[in-house]
Amino acid sequence: ELREKVLDVSREVIRLSARAIAATHREDQSNADEFLAKSRDTLATLTEAVKAEPHLANSGIILAAYQEYGEATLVRALIRDGKLLTPEELSIPYKPYLAALADTVGELRRHALDLIRVDEVERAEQALKLMEEIFELLMEFDYPDAILPGMKRKQDMVRRVIEHTRGDLTIAIRQRKLERTLKRAERGK
Repeated sequence: ELREKVLDVSREVIRLSARAIAATHREDQSNADEFLAKSRDTLATLTEAVKAEPHLANSGIILAAYQEYGEATLVRALIRDGKLLTPEELSIPYKPYLAALADTVGELRRHALDLIRVDEVERAEQALKLMEEIFELLMEFDYPDAILPGMKRKQDMVRRVIEHTRGDLTIAIRQRKLERTLKRAERGK
């Protein structure tokens, strides 16, 4: 019975966190904050419920809830404030924090592409810089899979996402320069 409750509550944390990320991308800070607050409170309830059950407290579903909440909170803080929060500030364990950090890079790519689409190239460059800072931090964790499962794969994924974003940003910058040059040439006629 407790296991079923844990699954349901974990799914709720994950669902609320996903909604917070979506609201952040829409620049709907009020809803993002509301979903994050609900997610945080639900996660606290979940953490309290499994305290006496270590086999559940360290289960994959609990770690997934921490990871999704961490990702949503990191995405909001990075996009809104350019601030990278620590695991202590998020009150989550290190392993799900690192996984959340890696997944945050994909959300920052989405943010950068949204910015490129509305011709806010400088802000997109800031998003790329944050992605690179996260990558540098993640590369400090050079541990075998037995200690940090999936980290090597996530590091490789982050590297690829950054390279693709850098390429997209380079194209946008070159396109912008070309458009400006053409406009100057037209005015000069």
